[in-house]
Amino acid sequence: MLGAFCARGGTRMVRKVADPYLRKAAAVLAMAAVCMAVGCSSDPDPPPQSEELSPIVASTLISQKWSHDELNHFTVTFHSDTLIGCGIQNDLWKRVEIPYQGFTVNTYRLTEVGRKALFAIDLKDSGKFHEVTLQGPYLVEVTGITPGSEPDVRQVAIRWETDWNKAPAGLKACLPRFEMSGSQVALFRPSGPQWSFLSFLKPTDVTAPPQATDPALPSLVHP
Repeated sequence: MLGAFCARGGTRMVRKVADPYLRKAAAVLAMAAVCMAVGCSSDPDPPPQSEELSPIVASTLISQKWSHDELNHFTVTFHSDTLIGCGIQNDLWKRVEIPYQGFTVNTYRLTEVGRKALFAIDLKDSGKFHEVTLQGPYLVEVTGITPGSEPDVRQVAIRWETDWNKAPAGLKACLPRFEMSGSQVALFRPSGPQWSFLSFLKPTDVTAPPQATDPALPSLVHP
């Protein structure tokens, strides 16, 4: 009797001990099957990568900066015998006489109207090498995208010009349209899945790539 009871009890004990292990083994096998079906890895997913910078994305990011009065001051230098008089007549700037060591020095300062059209001026009575710092609004055209000094950096060559349709009347009356344009190289770097426009490069800081990319480049873009 005792032997039979022990035998029966022993069987029940073996089943009680074995059942949890069977359930765990089944769960492990089920997880393995799921991983084989959909793919599992102990490593975390890699961060999302930025798509290659396109001309339209680059021009849009530059225009967004300009719309917030950031990185939008471009200085042009040119000669003109009529610029000073025209600017005074159109209330862009006024003549200011400053005493200096017994002499009177003529200089020119922006008026309230002029400050809305320009950022700064350095005008010469000789008519040579006037310097005028523009502040937009501009049109922008991307002319090339090349690798920078680091693998994830892009250099974007642009051509900009004052948006003639939005320029103040006095500015259009005094400054030649072709003088209010130029070229720059912008620096871009990925920021997560997006690109970020950092700054304009000095000519000496531009990295010469082996060859430029050849994207479908857009025409002038309005900010």
